[in-house]
Amino acid sequence: MVVNFCAQVVAALGYGQYFPWSVPALFSGLAGPDAGSPGLLGVSLVAIVGVAGMVATALWWCNADQDR
Repeated sequence: MVVNFCAQVVAALGYGQYFPWSVPALFSGLAGPDAGSPGLLGVSLVAIVGVAGMVATALWWCNADQDR
């Protein structure tokens, strides 16, 4: 819920194309007609954050204390 709020605020400030959680709203047009298009940089940031999240999750699963 906090990320959604931040995504709306960042998009309203005009930096939504650089904030990966704002890019889906910009891409689909939900942010309004005045909002800019995310472009290649915005889509790339979404992909980078997604891959980083998957890698971090896999590392956590491998290194977490699972003896209990």
